[in-house]
Amino acid sequence: MFARLILAFLLTGSVAWAQHADDVFVGQKAPELKSSETWINTAPLKLEQLRGKVVLIDFWAFDCPYCAEAMPHVKELYDKYAKDGLVIIGVHTPRLDYEKEIPKIKEAVAKKGIKYPVVVDNKYDIWSDYLCNTWPSHFVVDQNGVIQLSHSGTGRYEDTEAVVKRLLTKKNGN
Repeated sequence: MFARLILAFLLTGSVAWAQHADDVFVGQKAPELKSSETWINTAPLKLEQLRGKVVLIDFWAFDCPYCAEAMPHVKELYDKYAKDGLVIIGVHTPRLDYEKEIPKIKEAVAKKGIKYPVVVDNKYDIWSDYLCNTWPSHFVVDQNGVIQLSHSGTGRYEDTEAVVKRLLTKKNGN
């Protein structure tokens, strides 16, 4: 009984600032993006160079039905808030071998109308650093490089937008 109480205290203490059970990474420094040979729509980026900006990291795969469900919401955030300083980085992490083919990834980015940067994570380096286990997974990183929202799977679109808006408002001094 005592051991369960201690465990419960430790678990709740470590996520006390999280607004949702999914937000287990809130308050942690976002891992730097490991280098990749392939970036689409940009030169290679590092989170360190994006300090001062709000960053949404979107883990996805081009033939994932759940990613297809979430994609319009991610693109909508980009369209609404990029002008205010939101940076979205798509991390394409394949679920299946044929999703590793660079020409197919580039074709999917173009076909889906993705305008923001996409890094190809065929070796699962970034995926592993973020302890992902589900497509899609989203992380909102504040201006200091700290995760303010983490979410695996579909949904929580309103929560994600609310965190982005709050951080951008804070950045702009409103």
